Amino acid sequence: MFLNLNNQQVKVFLADATGDMAGVRFRLERVLRKACVGVVSASERATEDETKQLMSGCDCSVHILGSVDIYNAEGSGYGSQAGMQYRVAREFRDDKFKMFLWNPTGLINTRNTYITAIRRDIVENTIYSQATSPIVFVEDLRTIMSISPKMKSNIGEADIFFIYNDADRDTAGEVLSMLQDIQKVTSLGINMSSTTSYTDYINSQLQASKMGVIYFDYSLDWAVSFARQLWKDSGGNSSKVPLYVVGNEAHVTEKDLAPLKGFMEHTISEKTLMPLDIKVYFDKQMEKQKK
Repeated sequence: MFLNLNNQQVKVFLADATGDMAGVRFRLERVLRKACVGVVSASERATEDETKQLMSGCDCSVHILGSVDIYNAEGSGYGSQAGMQYRVAREFRDDKFKMFLWNPTGLINTRNTYITAIRRDIVENTIYSQATSPIVFVEDLRTIMSISPKMKSNIGEADIFFIYNDADRDTAGEVLSMLQDIQKVTSLGINMSSTTSYTDYINSQLQASKMGVIYFDYSLDWAVSFARQLWKDSGGNSSKVPLYVVGNEAHVTEKDLAPLKGFMEHTISEKTLMPLDIKVYFDKQMEKQKK
């Protein structure tokens, strides 16, 4: 189960590749960009200092290992851009910067014996991969780089777990204030620029609540995507905790919520009426559970 609640883009320094891996690098870059991963590359004549400057703004680096030795001083690729960037990345790797080494052939033979030496040199924050597909490699990279500090908060029983995008916090606060007058509510504003992972907390708090509400004002795209993923990961139709999506009619139409139709209850209404709409739906769900 994976909830992508952290919208902070991973930024990758894609190292230069030796000639035999140029085509692989081109395909990898396309996959990275399609996966919404930020890609940073150095120019063909970038100096070591310029390379360090570029890497300092990245979260990790990727180095493609081919048949040309970029590791050993006597290797034909040691003095290349690929070799220099590999050595710079080794200096950078720490808890805040990971180094990914990709051997796309999945093989080590007489043509690339230097990879054996590289593998012996692997230390913490260095990841070696033999994934044969750039898609698989990028998915592994994203999974590893998505590990973030987890949100720490007490879990408490509630009638309603009210979730909203922090960008809508002003109007969410107004709706929440009115709703708290009539129901026991726990709320969470998700900051999409934060590195914090909300997943575990959301799953736990949802199970401790009788109903979940996803509220949005301007954040339509986020709300639809988030609601669909939360519905799926909380058990879909078999979930014991109903979910309800509510949006401000000033900025959304029923057509905008078409992706939710048929499997998730939702409504759009005037802001001051939302607490009542939520209350009516809550009572309806509680009566249904009694039967």
